[in-house]
Amino acid sequence: MNCPNCGTFNNEGFKFCIKCGNSLETTTPNVVEPITTEEVLNEQSVEVAPTQSVEATPAPVQQPMNTYQQSVQPQQSFNTSTVSAVPTDNSPLNYLKYVLGLLLKPFETYKSEEGKLSNVKNSLILSGIVAGAMMLINLLTAMISSVFVKTMDYSTFKYKTEFNIEGLKNLDYLELIGKNLLIYICIIAAIAVVYYLASLVAKKSINFMKTLSISASSIIPYVIMGMVVSPILGKIWALLSIVATIVGAVYSIIIFVLLISDNIKFDKKDLSAYFHLACMTILGTAGYYAYMKLFTSGITNQISDYLDMFK
Repeated sequence: MNCPNCGTFNNEGFKFCIKCGNSLETTTPNVVEPITTEEVLNEQSVEVAPTQSVEATPAPVQQPMNTYQQSVQPQQSFNTSTVSAVPTDNSPLNYLKYVLGLLLKPFETYKSEEGKLSNVKNSLILSGIVAGAMMLINLLTAMISSVFVKTMDYSTFKYKTEFNIEGLKNLDYLELIGKNLLIYICIIAAIAVVYYLASLVAKKSINFMKTLSISASSIIPYVIMGMVVSPILGKIWALLSIVATIVGAVYSIIIFVLLISDNIKFDKKDLSAYFHLACMTILGTAGYYAYMKLFTSGITNQISDYLDMFK
């Protein structure tokens, strides 16, 4: 066959011209068949059907998502309402700063450290520090009283103070340290136990360690005013000593009631008043009974000692 480009003769079966390299394959022209109206309608129906199905399918898919979100939102709001507002903080507490702040701003100071005071370690250490401080104050008071002895000068009928270092040998240190420390620890723990059990009865449960820290914190003003400041003021005027003791005791009670009421809340104020009345009645009765037992036994031992001197 001849090349359509250059006219060179090529054998049959050649795909390209041996001279110019032109393609020798014949291409058949594309024949466009006429399209009828029915075919056009069928193609439109085929093209429209998927678009309608695509547009219709998102509706049922979105509906379950909306209902799922609506079902999740109430659950999240419920969970957040039941979570404790004050998480436990395991970081150490600056006890000296806390004691000083408690005297000036008791409620604000406690609330700023509430997370730390809910921790078992911090609560026990604070209770031990308060009880140990009370024991040391009693020990120092007893040592000072045994060294500086007041005696009556019958020539002038006036008291005079004598310094006697030998008086330290007559002190019972085991009782002054061990017994007093145990008594003060029991007082702090008893207050916490009574209020904790009463809160369970009233169905207003509170963390026991938080109750223990509140009990120890509220006693601090009385320790400072009644056990430290009061004896010092007593050297100046006895009435000042009494006033300092009363101020310390009342201040401690007010702090305790405020902190407990903030953690054990009642719908009615009358119920809160009855709650504190019941708890303080139990504590007052038990405290009076324990004090009388100790006081009576102490007097009995002293009388026995004096009687033994005449045997």
